Amino acid sequence: MDKIIDDPQILTLTAAFIVLSLVNIVLILSGKQSRFRSYSGYIWYFFLIFLIGETVSFYLAAWFWGFLCFFALREFFSMIDFRLQDRFGIVGAYFSVPFMMHFIHTDWYNMFIITIPVYSFLIIPFLVAIGGKDREGAINSIGIIDFGLFLFVYCIGHLAYLSFYNIWMAAMLLINVVIFDMLAIIIESKAGGKWKSTVLSYITSVPVIIAVTLSVSGWCLLPVFHAVILGLVIPAVIIIGNYTIRYIESDLGIMSENLMPGKGVIIDSIKSLLYVSPVVLHYYLYFIRGKLPVG
Repeated sequence: MDKIIDDPQILTLTAAFIVLSLVNIVLILSGKQSRFRSYSGYIWYFFLIFLIGETVSFYLAAWFWGFLCFFALREFFSMIDFRLQDRFGIVGAYFSVPFMMHFIHTDWYNMFIITIPVYSFLIIPFLVAIGGKDREGAINSIGIIDFGLFLFVYCIGHLAYLSFYNIWMAAMLLINVVIFDMLAIIIESKAGGKWKSTVLSYITSVPVIIAVTLSVSGWCLLPVFHAVILGLVIPAVIIIGNYTIRYIESDLGIMSENLMPGKGVIIDSIKSLLYVSPVVLHYYLYFIRGKLPVG
């Protein structure tokens, strides 16, 4: 308790977590199913992970990151028609999650960065191949499994790694994503035309995101120049990521107005983080830390 009270950073995280907890309790008691209710629940979960990582141990927080990766990946797989013989490849994908989390909490960056692009990418086809003799549809299954790994384990893993290096860099990114999403929802409901609302969302969010990034730049150890650059880059990458994930969601049959547990709730709630997390982590490693970690 003294650690929380004496450390303003942890105290701020705790206050944010308490506020989010109260908001979610009110939403649950209201009994209304809404897109915002599921979205706020995942924001609460992220702040829970941040708080655990700062007050308990990052090892425990890594398990919570792993749970998120596992359930996001499972939701994605549950919406795909796989062949029975693909089960070994799917199991192999799930086993990639604990390995990724181990590399993160032990700060083994070199293995983290190549495990899915190299080793999982090579092992998944082998597991699918030994699962059965029916070769038709094998390429499709392999591509889907590897794509799910990249999107819901690798990309989320970058946010987890960012929180390992600097918890407030991860919290700053999450706060800015929430700000962009809320502004985009408001603008899309009022502005006509997809491209018009996209441009307005970017223009409107940039000054707010820059202000937020500057306000926590001391805790993030961000020079003012880089805080401004990130304020310009983050909303642009969110737009690219959202456009891509919405395209994928439409193929999966995920409708924002009809979200259900196991039927797109996780994917829709975290989609704004998927593209931007790797970009911010690598920006931080190259330009803020000054070099890539070795290990």
